Amino acid sequence: MTVTTWMSRRGRRYLDRARAYGRAAAALASVGMVEDVRPPFFMLIAHAMELSLKAVIAGGGVDDERLIIIGHDLPLCLRLAGDRGLDLEPSGRQIEAVLDALAMPHLAQTLRYPAHLSWPLPEPQSALDALDSLLARVADVLESPHRPTLN
Repeated sequence: MTVTTWMSRRGRRYLDRARAYGRAAAALASVGMVEDVRPPFFMLIAHAMELSLKAVIAGGGVDDERLIIIGHDLPLCLRLAGDRGLDLEPSGRQIEAVLDALAMPHLAQTLRYPAHLSWPLPEPQSALDALDSLLARVADVLESPHRPTLN
């Protein structure tokens, strides 16, 4: 297996896991968005966004150790994925708005633990729509034969 094939498969594995988190979030939302379910719902959305962005980064040649060091920093992941060919258009504003709203709660892990959440969260359907758009854009990048790789 060539290095390029290995990177592409690794990126697809990250995307597959991001899609699984997205399906879990959609299933959770389908039973009703009661207040105590909101933090776990948004944790699933934020982590799906993180993994989808890391799919592009991983497919571009960044190894697992560096992906771990990047951590849960959604804006950094977005910037690095953009450097490797991710273009958010035509849904860029919606994706960025949801990503920005979830960036600090996700980084601080207040969505995962019973902590006081002081950041406003987006509307759940808007978050699901933004995630769906992001997943589609990431899939496009991973399928592109001209994707930039790590130098």
